[in-house]
Amino acid sequence: YQLFKENGFYATGVDLIMRSANVSKRTLYKYFPSKNDLIVAVIDEYRSMYRIHIEALLSSINGDSREKIDAIFADAMSWFGDTNFHGCLAVNAMGEFANKNQEIEQACLCFKHWELNMLCGLTRELDDQQPDKLAYKLFVLLEGMSSIAQVSDQDCAVDMVAMANQVIDMHLQEMNSSQQS
Repeated sequence: YQLFKENGFYATGVDLIMRSANVSKRTLYKYFPSKNDLIVAVIDEYRSMYRIHIEALLSSINGDSREKIDAIFADAMSWFGDTNFHGCLAVNAMGEFANKNQEIEQACLCFKHWELNMLCGLTRELDDQQPDKLAYKLFVLLEGMSSIAQVSDQDCAVDMVAMANQVIDMHLQEMNSSQQS
């Protein structure tokens, strides 16, 4: 994970992986028949680590869904500001392997579908009409800010929590307006 995160997938060779893991080529290929199989396993593990992190974060919030969404965006702001932040591993993998390896693409899509579904679960408590649309808006904001943070060498110029709340407020106003029409 660390090697792929820091160097990218193509730039991380099997020899470097073996040296860093202190395993032989035979042992590596016993568990992962190809480098692509290892990449899929790393993306799956990344999703699992992130899911555990988010579940712990959300379970620590005694408030409503809006407070939980705020916590996700505050956590993301903190992560994006970390010097070890190299972007979302799944997005990075998709960038390197789009239309090149279906299993890696599927692992990346599975991660992003999980992330969007998690947001959908939270937005269903806020909007009984179009919660999935609200979740998608928040997802776009989160992914966009992640991409900006990855390529920017400066701190985030906006308060992501406040921006998420603006998205929620505008969405709910839009829903109320359409209901009254």
